[in-house]
Amino acid sequence: MALRRIVYTSQASEQFSKRNLLDLLHESRAFNTIDNISGVLMHRNGYFLQVIEGESEVVDNLFTRVLGDERHKEVKIILDSSVDSCLFLSWAMGCADFDEPELSMLPGIRTDLSDPEVIEDLIIRLPEVASFLLENIK
Repeated sequence: MALRRIVYTSQASEQFSKRNLLDLLHESRAFNTIDNISGVLMHRNGYFLQVIEGESEVVDNLFTRVLGDERHKEVKIILDSSVDSCLFLSWAMGCADFDEPELSMLPGIRTDLSDPEVIEDLIIRLPEVASFLLENIK
C-alpha cells in the first residue's frame, strides 16, 4: 500500500467563525474515518495549512474535493510526497486553531500561516510539530 502526504495552504473565502471551523472538522472527520485518511488542519486569521495522509489514490480523491470546496481559495500545494508512515495516524482530522491562546505560540515555532517562510519552517519541522500537537491537543 503506497502512502501519500499532501500539505497545502489556503485562505478562507469569507470570515471563518469558530462554528464554521467546527462544522468543517465534523464533516472532515466523518469522511476521513470512512476513507482511512489522517491529518491535521491548522488555522490562524483566516489562513489554513492542512496535512492529509493515507493511501495515495484516496488522498488524491480527497484533494480533488478540496479543490472544489468554495469555503476557501488560493489553494497551494506545499508538499506532495510518498511516505512510509503517517504522522497523524490517530487523527481522522485534528485541528490546531492558532487563534487560541494556548496554541498561538508553539515552542520555537512561528504560526503566521500567511508567511511563506513560516510555512516552510513548519514543513521542515513537521514531525516535531506533529509530536507537539498530538501531545497537547485532545
